[in-house]
Amino acid sequence: SPGARTRQAAGSGGPVSGPSAARRVPGWLSLGLLSLTALAGLLLFLLPLGWVRIGSMNGLGLFSVLPAASLAGLALLVLAFAGLLGLRSPVPAALGIVLVAVIFCLDGVTAIVEPLPRFATSYQVYGFVNYISRTGHVAPGVTAYFSWPGFFALVAFARRAAGVHSLLPLLTWWPVIIDTLIVVPFLLLTRALRISWRARWLAALLLCLGNWVGQDYFSPQSFNFLLYLVFVAILLTWFSGQRRQPGSKRTPGERSAAQVSTAQRGILLLLVIGIFVASAVSHQLTPFLMIASCAGLVIVGRCTPRGLPILLAVIATGWVSFATAGYWSGHMSTIFGQIGRLGGTISSSVGSHLIGTPTHQVPVYGRIVLAGLIIGLAVLGLLRRRHRRVTDRALVILLIAPFSIAALQNYGGEISLRIFLFALPAAAILAACLFFPETGAGEAGAADAGAADAGAGEAGAAGATAAGTRAASRSHGRLVLAAAVSGLVAVGLAGLFMLTRYGNEGFEQIPRGELKAMNYIYAHQRGGTAVLWLSRPSGINATPQMPWQFRDTASVRFVSLTAPRDPADTAKVIADLRRLGRGAYLITTNTEATFVRQTASYLPRWERSFRAAMAAEPSVRLVVNNRDAAVYKARLPASAPRARSQLHAAATYSGATIWTPVGLAVLILGVVLLAAREFIRECLPARRWLMRPLALACVPVVTLLLIAVVERFRVIS
Repeated sequence: SPGARTRQAAGSGGPVSGPSAARRVPGWLSLGLLSLTALAGLLLFLLPLGWVRIGSMNGLGLFSVLPAASLAGLALLVLAFAGLLGLRSPVPAALGIVLVAVIFCLDGVTAIVEPLPRFATSYQVYGFVNYISRTGHVAPGVTAYFSWPGFFALVAFARRAAGVHSLLPLLTWWPVIIDTLIVVPFLLLTRALRISWRARWLAALLLCLGNWVGQDYFSPQSFNFLLYLVFVAILLTWFSGQRRQPGSKRTPGERSAAQVSTAQRGILLLLVIGIFVASAVSHQLTPFLMIASCAGLVIVGRCTPRGLPILLAVIATGWVSFATAGYWSGHMSTIFGQIGRLGGTISSSVGSHLIGTPTHQVPVYGRIVLAGLIIGLAVLGLLRRRHRRVTDRALVILLIAPFSIAALQNYGGEISLRIFLFALPAAAILAACLFFPETGAGEAGAADAGAADAGAGEAGAAGATAAGTRAASRSHGRLVLAAAVSGLVAVGLAGLFMLTRYGNEGFEQIPRGELKAMNYIYAHQRGGTAVLWLSRPSGINATPQMPWQFRDTASVRFVSLTAPRDPADTAKVIADLRRLGRGAYLITTNTEATFVRQTASYLPRWERSFRAAMAAEPSVRLVVNNRDAAVYKARLPASAPRARSQLHAAATYSGATIWTPVGLAVLILGVVLLAAREFIRECLPARRWLMRPLALACVPVVTLLLIAVVERFRVIS
């Protein structure tokens, strides 16, 4: 038959003819054109960045100085990615390369246009790593972060093993690195779902475009978000436990668990527990999100180790009770004071960010719009899937589970940001399903129907072949239209990302002069000192908009003071500086001044006027003066007491009682019993008769653990 001759020619290396060859040539041509478009977009984005003037930013942040050509290049990259979704079959290499290019543009732009790593808190984290590298231990009494030292210790170990002196290059490119790594477990997660390849890759793009939260700087949170995605991906891929009920009219949104050997299943379960332990010792929040997500999946029947949430809760309770006492012994009201205050927590978390000048409020409200768009698209995608009788139980759980932590505490006013961050993966997948709701197999069958019919080559089936080809063309036409619409939506989201992510860049950048000023303080701290800095608001939870604590974390104490509205009113500032003692410093920076101007509507030339007023004060001495920062010292007699550092706070109170060794013993025993029960359930079905005795044995053990924990809280509080 003609079809047989066509296939024979293809197999022998001869010329290929027929409808399949006609489709193959335009496919390669389209791929080449889209690749050139992506390359042009990347070059168009990067080349104009050399002319960006960071000092000219206004309340819109980096968005106000980005060249229009760079924004157009980003739009071309996103459209090229959407064009790849319109092809008849996936080209994973091209999709992956273009997606990495988009991530590079979104997260690497500041690494190109700014001289130093951005964001003050990344320098603080750098300081914790330096402290462990230098001393070999932690100091929980100095900062709460040292009660969860896993990330700092890991980086310190890797740094020493690699022989690296400075981590500033790593800080610069960390967002690009971590956001690229995040895509890997995310794509693994999507493969456990009944979605098409187009929805899978579009979801990865939406994940990157929706991640405006900015928690991907060099920090434990960024690392733990990666751990969270790996944790969830393993559960859904190998432990989903999804079974379609006989006679059910709905299709599960999840695929059946991937088949592995008993040994491999045991290793995977051990890996899940190990990931949770790594998270529990390195971050305060992520372990509880893991527990909430795992418990939700168990409730809806999408996680076979049904006792796993209890095991994880025991591990988290043990760490918080016995390893972080140096933190919570002095912060009981901070930890428990917000429990149950759901409305107040959310309103304070959101309302505290809706401040500033009218120009600065544009990116602030843009964040709400971007988050609302992602969640809105996710809800519509969920409804469209339900209309197709697909039940996405796992995605619904992963979407709503992060909201459970809102009833615990406001997490320094950032709880709404963390909720959106951890809900984003599920939201991105559901949003992609709005454009491509197919479960995968149906789409492939419809799109390839014409090719299968054309390959038959039977003369008597010419009419059926033509009808099949027309049906496949219509189906592919709808997919191309969906890809085009999704591309336009993604372009809008990319623009919003650049506006919202970098709307604070006026005070989140780190100029060279500020680093020089802070290095001067560290070089002259002489065994410990205090640094006074001005901001609004001020207080315990205030964070300086400058590089801080990156050296000698325990040797320099930072004290915040509300900046006077009148820059000439320096009396209280000088009095507080003198009160700190001999050797204390006052620092003022351009970024901090920009912060109070944009968020608290201070005078446009506030810092310049303040420096002029301080220059006229004979009781202070200017020790550092450059375009970006100024440092002052009070003129005090040699008999004045020296400024104190944080070294005096390094001692911690363990609160050990007779229940402490009992609690540690039952903690270890409880973890062993609960873990053994889950390993038997998953890996040794012939020994499941042991599960009930193990469950009964766990009851008194967990009860004793709870008694020990309550006793520790009672004593230390």
